[in-house]
Amino acid sequence: MILIKLSATPSTNSFLKQWVQESKAHESIAVWAEHQTEGRGRMGTKWLSKANLNLTGSVYVRNSSQHQNNIFNLNKQVCLAIMDTLEPLKIPELRIKWPNDILSANKKIGGVLIEPIIRGTQMTGVVVGCGINVNQEKFDASLPFATSIKSIKKQNLEIEPLFESLAKNITTAVRLEQVDHKRYLDVLYKLNELCAFKTKDGTSFRGKISGVSTDGKLIVTHDNGDRKLYEEKTLVFTAFQH
Repeated sequence: MILIKLSATPSTNSFLKQWVQESKAHESIAVWAEHQTEGRGRMGTKWLSKANLNLTGSVYVRNSSQHQNNIFNLNKQVCLAIMDTLEPLKIPELRIKWPNDILSANKKIGGVLIEPIIRGTQMTGVVVGCGINVNQEKFDASLPFATSIKSIKKQNLEIEPLFESLAKNITTAVRLEQVDHKRYLDVLYKLNELCAFKTKDGTSFRGKISGVSTDGKLIVTHDNGDRKLYEEKTLVFTAFQH
């Protein structure tokens, strides 16, 4: 694996995708930036991060053809790789909030952006972007549910070795042929618990998360017993609204 450190870049995912397009010889490349000025989240959202305080990085893995038709399988594997990286730090109550937010004690500590590399009609690799709040303690008012490792552990953490560990875990996870769906569900936030939800049209209801479909939809059992599937961004936890 090639490891690259940048002082600043708009987006590590964009940097890495351009690198891969210009040089096709590498199996795995990882890049992290001390300051990511225009970090991107899923579906057009932004990832806000203070300079020199957090882990903002991306990993490219070539030939992830076993997940050719199911990006959500990659999503599950990557989330579990982040869990594997954070668990040795003894961060309490680590959970995955569907589809891929990483929580500690009901607050967001990290997130993921997965972008496949397509040549023709084939996925020849994948770029996995990951943001983890490490040493930042004060967050923008628009992020009331954000937390960091320092806020939890009350100590600074070196970012570079943390990223190296994360990059290795992500590379290993992406290359696995078997997807650990059971483990993903085992750490899924609020599985089988009654929660308050709101749909994108403003309808509120209560229900229990029953699972996640193979293509990544959240399965919710409503109070009246109806089971419905929800795509990303069509449903939010009321507790996380602001």
